[in-house]
Amino acid sequence: MHRKKLSCLLPPLVFGGRSAKIDDSVNEMEDRLHEVISGLKECESIADHGVFQHQSCLLNVNGMKMVATASTPVRFKINPNEDTTLMIPFYGQGNFIIDGRLIHWQSGVNALLLPNSTGSGESALQSVLMLNINPQKLESIARSMLGMNQHSQNILDLHAPRKLSLQVGRLSFETVFRQLANLLDQFSLQPELLNQTAIDDNFYRNLIVMLQPELFLDELSSTPSRKYARRLLDRVCDYVQAHLNQPITLSALERVSNMSARNLHYAFLKRYNTTPMRWVRTERLMMANNHLTSAPPGTTVTAIALSCGFTKPAAFAAYYQQHFGELPSTTLARTLAR
Repeated sequence: MHRKKLSCLLPPLVFGGRSAKIDDSVNEMEDRLHEVISGLKECESIADHGVFQHQSCLLNVNGMKMVATASTPVRFKINPNEDTTLMIPFYGQGNFIIDGRLIHWQSGVNALLLPNSTGSGESALQSVLMLNINPQKLESIARSMLGMNQHSQNILDLHAPRKLSLQVGRLSFETVFRQLANLLDQFSLQPELLNQTAIDDNFYRNLIVMLQPELFLDELSSTPSRKYARRLLDRVCDYVQAHLNQPITLSALERVSNMSARNLHYAFLKRYNTTPMRWVRTERLMMANNHLTSAPPGTTVTAIALSCGFTKPAAFAAYYQQHFGELPSTTLARTLAR
């Protein structure tokens, strides 16, 4: 079966260009995007030259569905649905009309959060990233980031469509999300590895800062007492040691510690002179070294890397060499030669 080719110039996808699906009709596009925007209906091409084309790449990371999509100008409707969708434009502009309210979006200016939205819209030539958001998970991660009890009231406004600025102070969220999309692009041909990267956690965390930047610019959470902070950090370290062979995220460490991201970072710097995630990596390297120096015949470096929580063997080898002064294959060869 021959892969379709683009017959017109579309802006590039933010990820997945090598494995993109190409559609020549709005009906094909509608069917393909239905997994992320279940209410999408009545798509209509409004391209001046009369030629419609669309390309997309769909990924699922730990239940978060995300699609990179680019198309010629279109008009569409959105029927009632239960989706909460984050749309981040990387090229083009367009409008939504939701409950009689006109909402304009433009690349480099603003993203849109669309919870359970019904209405219509149209776009010019565009390339966007759309994510299915779990509101409950988003709230839970937000409470962890702020060091709040998980039974606290919701702190995010997720009930109405919102324009979200892509520039907050000197922080460019367009750049942040483009970098995350670059990582997705590296895994787009091997999607089975994506769940281990926990990249969905990074999307949630950055969306939370976009939604409530004032909470993180003027964080008011108090610094724990020294004795209490030591106990909390001990709890985090015990958790890490018990889960070195599994994905570990900052959000998980914040939940375990009941500390904010800032206080957790400060606690690790004070005790270990490093950041939480670098400490996790060091502990994984120590674990890998123990395995390599006591490995039985038939053991491979890749198997040890994966068993110690490293999802990319090449990166593991580089970190290992930096820490121990030799490649893991050298350590393993010396062990097996005994």
